[in-house]
Amino acid sequence: RAALEVRDLTLADARKAHAVDAVSFVIAPGEILGVAGVEGNGQTELVEAIAGVRSTAAGAILLDGRDITRHTVRARGDAGLSHIPEDRQVRGLILDYSVADNLVLGQQHRFSRHGVLDEARVAENASHQIAAFDIRPADPVAPARALSGGNQQKVVIAREMGRDFSVLLAAQPTRGVDVGAIEFIHTQLREARAAGKAVLLVSADLAEVLALSDRIAVMYGGRFVAVLPRADATVEMLGGYMTGASGRAA
Repeated sequence: RAALEVRDLTLADARKAHAVDAVSFVIAPGEILGVAGVEGNGQTELVEAIAGVRSTAAGAILLDGRDITRHTVRARGDAGLSHIPEDRQVRGLILDYSVADNLVLGQQHRFSRHGVLDEARVAENASHQIAAFDIRPADPVAPARALSGGNQQKVVIAREMGRDFSVLLAAQPTRGVDVGAIEFIHTQLREARAAGKAVLLVSADLAEVLALSDRIAVMYGGRFVAVLPRADATVEMLGGYMTGASGRAA
């Protein structure tokens, strides 16, 4: 059974008829599907619709065979969907909150008893995640804004990958981080795949898509214009699809 199945997903947009135009795909457990494309061709809207932060006009989203199209963000998370947003400071973190609080952001109900946050469990979680994801400085009470960009990103990744999930949406996961953090994040994505997780990787970095993906979809004009096995994909071929010079809707 597919870990993630998207059927004819369509999103209206104020600037054009369809930001996402009847996109369909499946991702198997233990697979990374990379999405390549020039930014502005619907990638952001696609990920945010699957994550539940943007409403869909038509289509269906199935997680492990279960229809989550109308689920809230919280319900999608509880069902096994994790989301690394493309803008960590706008969508991924509350910068004035502590590292510990950011590590449970959106999951506070998992760390509460009778509606009251269990600070001991929050602190225990922070200690574990800071060590597991090498977040520096290793200070759970430091505000997120005091961290470097790479370590802010590690906080988001630790929160989303340190929980129980079956599908990960990774949007621009290494944007604006240093080489060491990029290598660390790539390792985490590969380990998730090895553990049987499904990953939708959206990146403007074509080298990153080529390095990590099992299959590559090219998005142009709100549609998937090609879906290729990694072994068949070349930079030149993908470039042609990305600029609309070749290919029709897949």
